[in-house]
Amino acid sequence: MKAFFSAWRRLVLVDCRSKLESRADFVLILLGMFFTSVSSAATIYLMLGASNTIAGYNRYELIFMQGFMFMAYVFESSCCNAMYMLESWLKNGNFVRYYLRPIHPLQMLILERFHPQGLIVAITGISFLSFAVAHLPGVWSSTFLLHLLILLPLASITLNAINQMSIASCFFFGEHSPVFHTVGKLTDMSRYPFELFPKMVRQVFMLLPLAGIVWWPCQVLLRQQSIWLVAPLMLLIAAGSVTTLIWLWQLGMRRYAGAGG
Repeated sequence: MKAFFSAWRRLVLVDCRSKLESRADFVLILLGMFFTSVSSAATIYLMLGASNTIAGYNRYELIFMQGFMFMAYVFESSCCNAMYMLESWLKNGNFVRYYLRPIHPLQMLILERFHPQGLIVAITGISFLSFAVAHLPGVWSSTFLLHLLILLPLASITLNAINQMSIASCFFFGEHSPVFHTVGKLTDMSRYPFELFPKMVRQVFMLLPLAGIVWWPCQVLLRQQSIWLVAPLMLLIAAGSVTTLIWLWQLGMRRYAGAGG
């Protein structure tokens, strides 16, 4: 295990150096990501004003939910950029090389590419969470921090599994863009309170694992819901998402091998 993480650390450092060779492009991309994120929070902050609420959530709670979504996205943004290459690798035959490696191709896809943009996503998320908590009296405590550390990884696993399932649709449809962009819009909606949406939409979101990304965790962190009720549900959602992802990959790989690559 030590040798594995040592090799992965070297991979990350080499990849960062190669990306920083084009510093101007890289910095512009990161700045664009940062200011786009900040503008969304600023819009919520200015539109709601000091006392107005939406569906019972004030502007600081909404900004907290935005920040929680960013933090859940850090792992995917940092370590899973290679999943966007899956469609190209299937079409040009490079995916065959994953069959010849000693670990599951899905794990290789996660570890293949590192992108330091995840650091900007993390900084943005922490900034949003810190700003929101500073204006929400009675929220911050050691218990709150413990709950955050428990629920955030589960939300991150769920979000990543959902997005990787949408990418894996290219096994079956030949391309992932329509499915991925549709799923992306749905997961983006999950950063807002579900109480905003009509009843039927809320029920659909509950049937999908979208409630396990932001809404359920924030019921504990912001609405004093019992962690003992939500954490097992979050664990079930995360485990079910990963199990479904692996099953989908197995089906896709059989289809790919059956088609002769």
